[in-house]
Amino acid sequence: MTSFIVIATDKTKRDEYLKQFCVKHGIDIFDQTILTLETSVKRNTASIGIEDIKHMQKKIFLKPIKSEKKAIIIDEAELLTIEAQNALLKVLEEPPAHTLLLLSTTTKETLLPTIISRCQVVQLEEETTQLSEKEKEELESFLESLPKLGIGEKLKKAEILAKDKDKAIEWISKLILVLRENLLEETRGTRDTRGTRGTLRSFQTLHTTLRTTNVNPRFAIENTLLK
Repeated sequence: MTSFIVIATDKTKRDEYLKQFCVKHGIDIFDQTILTLETSVKRNTASIGIEDIKHMQKKIFLKPIKSEKKAIIIDEAELLTIEAQNALLKVLEEPPAHTLLLLSTTTKETLLPTIISRCQVVQLEEETTQLSEKEKEELESFLESLPKLGIGEKLKKAEILAKDKDKAIEWISKLILVLRENLLEETRGTRDTRGTRGTLRSFQTLHTTLRTTNVNPRFAIENTLLK
């Protein structure tokens, strides 16, 4: 098996696994290509589209520079559009012998069954956060009201959250769980998932930033809420 799906809600945990995976397989940093929204062809979208995959395909058949194998990593693969996934299938059906393809994602539910069947699924262990019905209702209410909040209200929310960084991280973790459930529901139905995908990605980035950097919590939270 040369293709893998690495799943975990915590992006930091996924990134660490991928780092160790490349070390284990002797893949030099020069032979690692990461496809993210930041490096995508269409930078003004909230998804990874078919043009991004076509751009990646131009590199996937090139030989490694310093290692026997190279790694192509698709970060936040839950953001792949259906068209992009269909284009990716062609690579998965006949992957180059010297290339390992890794899809990093919070959930496999947004991926086509044909994608999943051609990959080895790696589910990383992580602590399970349980939400009470009251917490879920409050978070759902916040998400529903978020687009309607004024700048002042968003800044006030950021000020309150930033008073305790650890509690803010815990609150964002729970919000991410609700967003993931909403995304799964939308995926099973016919609703447009782009809004939820974008919101989920923003809060995942905020969660990682607060956990792994010394950024000013209030500034980071304000920046996310004002997007």
